[in-house]
Amino acid sequence: MNAITSSLNRPQLKPQIEAPGVPTSMESLNVPVVVLENLLLKHLAHEVKADYLELSRLLGLSTHLIEELMQSLRKRSLIEVYQKNHNDLQLHQSSSKNHVLFGLSSAGMQEAEIAFLKDAYIGPAPVSLADYSHIVKLQDIKKNNINREHIENALRGIYGSEYMVPILGPALNSGRALLLYGHAGTGKSFVAAQLLNAFDTSVYIPYAVYTSGNIVKVFSELHHKRVDNNETAQTIHFNQQYDRRWTLCERPNIQVGGELTLEMLEVNHSEHNRVWLAPLQMLANNGLLIIDDLGRQAISVDALLNRWIVPMEYSIDHLVLPSGQQASIPFVLTLAFSTNLNPLEIGDPAFLRRLGYKVEFFPLLEKDYFDLIENVCRSNNIESSPAALRFLLSLHESHGVPFYPCIPKDVVGICRDIISFEERESVITNTVLEAAWRLYFTSDGMGG
Repeated sequence: MNAITSSLNRPQLKPQIEAPGVPTSMESLNVPVVVLENLLLKHLAHEVKADYLELSRLLGLSTHLIEELMQSLRKRSLIEVYQKNHNDLQLHQSSSKNHVLFGLSSAGMQEAEIAFLKDAYIGPAPVSLADYSHIVKLQDIKKNNINREHIENALRGIYGSEYMVPILGPALNSGRALLLYGHAGTGKSFVAAQLLNAFDTSVYIPYAVYTSGNIVKVFSELHHKRVDNNETAQTIHFNQQYDRRWTLCERPNIQVGGELTLEMLEVNHSEHNRVWLAPLQMLANNGLLIIDDLGRQAISVDALLNRWIVPMEYSIDHLVLPSGQQASIPFVLTLAFSTNLNPLEIGDPAFLRRLGYKVEFFPLLEKDYFDLIENVCRSNNIESSPAALRFLLSLHESHGVPFYPCIPKDVVGICRDIISFEERESVITNTVLEAAWRLYFTSDGMGG
């Protein structure tokens, strides 16, 4: 699984909605105080000692909210106060914000251990499920209509993609699921990876969401790309920042292939600790989730497709939480399936109806194919000749191989390797091309 972060054709981004305001009271956080207290204890156990500013940065809360939490913990003798000193830190009873560090008492360490046993999440304070759902719905892709120019920009440089523009534009605006199908090597995965470049808006993603006694980690460095530095902004003015429990990101663009399992679509913990992680569809909210190579997963196609029927129909997904309770989360994303299979082989008519848009991919036309080859040769600093291109055409004709867009990059790459090994002049000759063709294709004409 990987997040697609190519900057190819990416437009200048602007937030789709106004930023979430900075919370100024415990009530406005919409999260139980005990959850925040436990999180604060875990941070202090991790940091050993920290001041108000550091704790404010770690939890993404204003210093006066941190102070309010601290007062409760100090009354229960869970916190000790240390005077800042150039030589050492000594126990001190001062409450001056500017000259003290805070650490855990022995009782506080015990409470922190209990908190870690409940869940190992440590990071900015979570947002409530209600607040998360509200923001996700406001950032729905369907609220940001795209036009022909947007699609053409996203597909710029993709040879033979002109016929897709009037198809993919309405499909993306609909917000409905897509089925991209066609022979292997026709560019389905690559085109799918570029679709989000048609949108010029960024979205707010929470670091974590709290619901029914559980903190679920949402923001992922692997899947989300920040576009500002609000979390490290050095300002105390609320009107110069937004709620630091959120971060502004490019729209998610997540692709998963044969490694997909049903467990990845549920709340699960990481291998090394009990940090509960959001499922793929939650990570992809307000963006794109590509299920590549449909039919090659370890789970059956029927089981996978049945998992999506209700979310696709009602834009709501129901998750079972670690506590055993169920939570309903928004399913506000564009879901794209890519497959080499015939659509009639992958699901019943009821499921195909819910997919909404089916886009077939074809081999390139001869002109587009040879334009692509020349472009690949230039990028590899290799010369091609009209004679070599005619010879390549004869290879396609004699072996009955269509003009798949994956072939130029692969075959020219093999030509480059042969030229480098044999220390030849950087020119593709018939001899080199024939050798590369034999290495790339099996005896039955299938690509490597």
